[in-house]
Formats: sequence, C-alpha cells, structure tokens
Amino acid sequence: MKLKEVESKKGKSWEVSGMLGTNYDKTKARVQKRGFTSKRTAQAWFNNEKVLFENGNSKYNKKAPKNVLTVRELYQIWLDGYQNTVEESTLAKVLNYFDLHILPVWGDVLVNQIEPIKLQGYLNTMQAKLLRYKKVVGYLNQLTKLAVKMDMIEVDPFTKVYMPRERKSQPTKKAMDGDEFRNFISVLDSQYCQINRQAYTLLRLVAFTGMRTEEVLALQWQHVDFDGGYINIEQALGRGLHGGTYIKGTKSVTSTRTIKVATDMLRVLSHWYNLSQRNEPTDFVFNNNGKPLQSLRPNKWLHEVSDQYKVANGVAMHGLRHTWATLALEQGASVKQVQSYLGHADANITLNIYAEITKKAKEQTGEFLTGLIS
Repeated sequence: MKLKEVESKKGKSWEVSGMLGTNYDKTKARVQKRGFTSKRTAQAWFNNEKVLFENGNSKYNKKAPKNVLTVRELYQIWLDGYQNTVEESTLAKVLNYFDLHILPVWGDVLVNQIEPIKLQGYLNTMQAKLLRYKKVVGYLNQLTKLAVKMDMIEVDPFTKVYMPRERKSQPTKKAMDGDEFRNFISVLDSQYCQINRQAYTLLRLVAFTGMRTEEVLALQWQHVDFDGGYINIEQALGRGLHGGTYIKGTKSVTSTRTIKVATDMLRVLSHWYNLSQRNEPTDFVFNNNGKPLQSLRPNKWLHEVSDQYKVANGVAMHGLRHTWATLALEQGASVKQVQSYLGHADANITLNIYAEITKKAKEQTGEFLTGLIS
C-alpha cells in the first residue's frame, strides 16, 4: 500500500494505491483512489476495502462464472442424489466425514481453486490424523470427479497428487484361546452376574452365539424361542442421523438366520426375562428404559469386565464373535457350519479364520514327539 499527497483543482488531497488480493482466476486486484482529506482516512478506507475483498464482498472482487461452485455448493448437489442410495447408518457416517474433515477446510473454496499443492498438504495432514484417511478423502474426490463431469474444471486435481500410504494400526487381539475363554466365562458367571445382570447376560449371549453387536441390540423377546431353544435373528440396530439409532434389516441375506442356543445359556436368558421389567414380545431384550441400548454400550461393559477382572484383555465385542468361530472350528465344527451359524455372506471370512487355526497347528507339529523324551 502506498499513500501520497497529491495536488488537484480543488486543492490538496491524499491518494492511496495497493493490492487488495488475488481473484479466483489468479489475477491481482489492484486499487488506486484519491480525494481523501487526510492520510488517516485514506489508510482506513484501504484497510476496510481489503477486509471486504478477503470476504468476497468488495466491488473489486471478480465474480466467478455461474457454472463454478464452491465445494459446499457442489456437495449439496451430490448429497441430494447420494442420500437416497444408502442406509441411514451409512449416510450418518458420511455426513460426519464432511462435517469434521472436509467442509471446514474446503467448504468455501471454489472447485477450480483446489490447487494440487494445497491438496497435497491436506492429504499429508489427513494421513497423519486418521488411520483410514483414504476413505474420508475419497468423498472429496467424488466431488472433484463430479466437477470434471459438469465442466467446472478440466482436470481432477487428485490426478496430480501423491496419495500417502495409510499408517499401520497397532495389532489388536482378535480372539481368546480356550483357557482365556474359560476364565472369562468363569468371571461372568461367578462375579459379574451379581454386579450388572443385563450386561452379564448380553456379554455371555454374544460369547456363546457369536452374534453381531448390532444383532443382539435389536433382539426382542418375540425372537427368543425358549421351548425350542432357538433365537431368530431378523433385524439389526443401525446408527442413525444426529446420534440416534433405528431398526434395520440384517447385514445380508445370510445374516437373517435361526440359531440353536445352549441349554445353560437359555437358563441365563430366562432368568433375565423374569428379572426384566420389560418382557412383552416386542420389548427389546437389552434396553434402556425401553429403548435399544447405544451401540457402544456393550464394548464399554466388556472393557469394564476386562479392567476389573483382568480377563479378555485386548478383546473387543467383535473379538467375542471371532473367539466363537475360532473355538468352534478347533472343536471340530465344519467351515460350513460356522459360516451358517454366524451368518457370513462370504465363506472366505470363515476360511480365513480356519487358515489361522491351521497355521497355528502346523507350527505346533514339530513338537509332537518332544514329550516322548522330555
């Protein structure tokens, strides 16, 4: 910015000149104005105009062509179509990705101003922040691809950047072995059952059936056949918008199934039925004042047991399901039996568990004869 006193027919006045900033098309916005009565008023006018320019409200701002939208505007167009193609639980996750990781950075940026160097910096930041960052930035990429199709940009900026490799997460324990499982059940049956009967029943049921967390949370008493000893798995609990939950269909066609339940587990369920104040057919087996439990509650209960009694260390709720599959296969169940009982749509999921057991067995083969001479 330059300030100088100039002569005119009306006498002396002040002139200001300088650059306000850069337009959307990368041209420089320069301004020159005179007629100010003092140096101070000239400087104040320039500073105010610069703020207006930065906010896109100055008369010196070049207006973007109508066919070029901001990322936020393009997102709204994309969302109008996308939201009708996925379940509410999936939509809730995607909206969260945009609200937390995409729109705060790119929302007010015109799509033709997503420069490769800025995009690369964003990708590097996201890679350091999130283990599975590619899934998140993939949605931003969907917008840039749409911008190409709508002739807003000629080249997708994602084609000009390097996508860093995702960081490896710390290995987590997938399942318990037989001894760990026995200790876990022993603690549940002898101690934890007296502290929280609902949590005890839920954890034990998942441990002995391998049900998915979303399946057990959607279970109603009408799905439990005490006489025949069966549970009908017909629905699941989904995470909805704004932190809510809703009842949806099971994960896949094969996930809708009927499973046989062990006699002692039925007795535990029956005891909870008698204790529960909500045991009408349509009441949820596990509930909070009649409503389904929040999705994270079972994991919190499992961690509570683990921390207090030092059992099931490092195992999450899905680990109980994996434990059931592993121990069932080790006890002689066939891959087909386990696949059917757990409702795996893809046999490869069950086969991968079987492969882990086979690998472990092979590693022990070399020790078979050691006992004869020790």
